[in-house]
Amino acid sequence: MTGWDGLAGVATVREAAPGDAIDGVVPAWVVAPADVSGVRRCVAAVAAAHGTLVAAGRGRHLDIGAVPRRLDAILRLDRLDRVVAHEPADLTVTVEAGVTLAALDRALEPAGQWLPLDPPCPEETTVGGLVAANLSGPLRASHGTVRDWLIGIAVVAADGALVRGGGRVVKNVAGYDLPKLHVGALGTLGVIVEATFKVRPRPRREEAVVIEVPELAAAAELALAIRDGVEPSWLELVHPAALLDGSPAAALILAGVAGPSDWVDDALGRVQRVAEPYAIRRRSDGGALRRRASELAVRPAAAIVRVAGLPADVGRAMAPVYARLRAGGRAVDLTVHVANGVARVAVAGTADVEPVLDAFRSAAPRHAWVVLERARPLAKRGLDVWGRLDTAAGARLMARVKRTFDPNGVLAPGRFVADS
Repeated sequence: MTGWDGLAGVATVREAAPGDAIDGVVPAWVVAPADVSGVRRCVAAVAAAHGTLVAAGRGRHLDIGAVPRRLDAILRLDRLDRVVAHEPADLTVTVEAGVTLAALDRALEPAGQWLPLDPPCPEETTVGGLVAANLSGPLRASHGTVRDWLIGIAVVAADGALVRGGGRVVKNVAGYDLPKLHVGALGTLGVIVEATFKVRPRPRREEAVVIEVPELAAAAELALAIRDGVEPSWLELVHPAALLDGSPAAALILAGVAGPSDWVDDALGRVQRVAEPYAIRRRSDGGALRRRASELAVRPAAAIVRVAGLPADVGRAMAPVYARLRAGGRAVDLTVHVANGVARVAVAGTADVEPVLDAFRSAAPRHAWVVLERARPLAKRGLDVWGRLDTAAGARLMARVKRTFDPNGVLAPGRFVADS
């Protein structure tokens, strides 16, 4: 498509380079509108030319999702970087999609508030990417995910119309829950341009306990005991421990607690009592350790396989498969959000990606879902990124939603579930 002539002064337009590729697919153009009005005009221009686009912020998480079926333009949103409104008394904030999480955190800090979502790379993760990819980190154990904090959204539809859902107040019950529809949809149903979140007071103190356990299975059981006995703010399991700090033959449990000082002291004491037989180290830099643990979700690898099940599945189903893969010579490592039953297996070699993905899908309980969360282009091509839907009716429903919101397939075709 070449219909950019009417966008002078509205957006910057350049020809794409190999470095702009998404999963190895190089677009023809990169377009960066200056504001929401510019986004609308750009999307309308692409739609009028029967083209396709993928919306992007800073591009840090574009390795999530399936290979684009077609890609004519990347719509860069990083120039939409305003904090639109912060209402400290109402505990809400509204920001444009190009605001990074680090910038949002700095904007909330003077009021002693924060948005308790901690995915990796906050300096390179925009609000639009946070919502579109449903990103989270260790704090999901106590604070949930994007769906729990998003209360309002503005998106540009596939025809260029601006659509708003939710509101800028916490108590809002009118209409359909449009914001949640866009969480995790990878921009296939609309281009996110603005979001409103609930926020919370920052905790006064955050500390952690690090526990080294020789056996992975024992570490999984101990982590569940800590979850049940203490309910920490975050709880991570890492194997091998050398990924962070410890013996390459052992596993690490990281248990963090945040809040008033007396609560932190009491919770850390309870963690230590539960884990008493093992080597325990207290860490006063709990927040820094949590951020290091979050970065493991994007550690260098040919691919990251994500297994989501019940917390008890970590020891009963995930750990045995992982142990067999390592015993068979596969170069893999493991990190787990224990309280939520979400595990990530990093696969070092491209040739091992498909066997590892198949091994977890074959052994996963019926209620679990195994996806190829991130992968290098060569490792991803030809693989089923998303895996099964529970029923054929589910696939038809997903396809029907896509047709309703994007009947001409303008927005990131092929990137989401059921080829949507």
